[in-house]
Formats: sequence, structure tokens, C-alpha cells
Amino acid sequence: MSDEAKKHAAESASRLFRAYERHCFQPDLDTLFATLTAIHSLNDRLKKAVGYDFHKFEEFLALKALRNLTHHAEEVRANVRVVPAPGFSDLMLCIVRRDQVERAIAGVDERWRAGTKAACERTFHWYGPAVNINPCIFNFMVHAYEMLEDAEMTSADEATETFRAAYQFEADNGHSHFVDGRISGRAGDIESILSAVAAELPKP
Repeated sequence: MSDEAKKHAAESASRLFRAYERHCFQPDLDTLFATLTAIHSLNDRLKKAVGYDFHKFEEFLALKALRNLTHHAEEVRANVRVVPAPGFSDLMLCIVRRDQVERAIAGVDERWRAGTKAACERTFHWYGPAVNINPCIFNFMVHAYEMLEDAEMTSADEATETFRAAYQFEADNGHSHFVDGRISGRAGDIESILSAVAAELPKP
């Protein structure tokens, strides 16, 4: 593979970690869109540079469906509510309407639709009309980091180093790198709260 292709892939990797860092610390609708776009772009460049492919991860399949919806059908970022919820979950919540996720799945080529549907069902968290996609994003970033490290494609930029430090802390202390992210509490109460959030989201 050419050095130029590797350079572009490394730049895309750094861009993803910067986008994800903004999504974690200053979340809004645009940070979600930027993260989804950076994920898709990096996969294209990573395949060209070193032959690695994120399609092996269910989290990527699920997020790719949402990303494609934003580019080809409707604006997911206009229908997303990012809800920081300390003490309510181990992650902030990023809520998308269920009907929009279902349209994203329906828009996938029939050859891969069943696999994408299964990936969305397993990696997104469904609460009536509300779907929390943030644990999926978090866990995908772990997969991406590990693949990039294996391919020797990570850089020493600040955002990547922040992620690397957190990953190493978890390793040193015997913590899982992955999260469940499910909200604890009475199922009816949780669904009611998140359904109200979903109901406030604008429809296309």
C-alpha cells in the first residue's frame, strides 16, 4: 500500500478521535453528525491503506445505517437529542426516534438489511419510541482504537492520547473497555421518560 494512502488514513483516524472527543465533552447535534461522518470516512481510507475494514463490527453496521440516512434521505442530526444524564446511566444518552432508525434499516440494500437490522437490535438500546445509540458509539470507538493500534495507524495527537490514556487506565485496573450503558430503574418509568424525549424530536 502507498505511503500516501497510509498518511490519509492516519489523518482520518486523528479526525475521528477529535470528533469523538467533542461529542463526549461538548455534545450537540453537530458533534454526532461529525462523528458518524468521520467513522464512515475512516473506514474507506483504512481499507485502501492497509486492507482493514470496520464491517466486522456490529456497531459499525448499525451506525453506518444512520450515517447513510443522513446523506441520502433525511437529517438524523435534526432529530437527535443528546441528554447528559449523570447518575442516570453510565453514559450520556443520545436519543433517536425509533421510526427513524427503522427507516435507516429499511434503506439498507436488501442483501445486507437482515444483518444490519440484527446489529441495530443488539447494539442500540430500545425504549418504546426512543432509541439510545450512545453506548453503540462508545463501544465502536473501542473497536476502532484496537484495530488502529493493530494496524499501527494511531497518532500522538491530543485527542488520541486522551483516548489511549483512558484505555490504558482500564487495562491497568482490570476494567472492561466496553460498556453496557443500559439505564437502571423501573422499566415503565424509564420508557416513559425517554418516550417523552423522543416525542419532542421534530419529524421529517
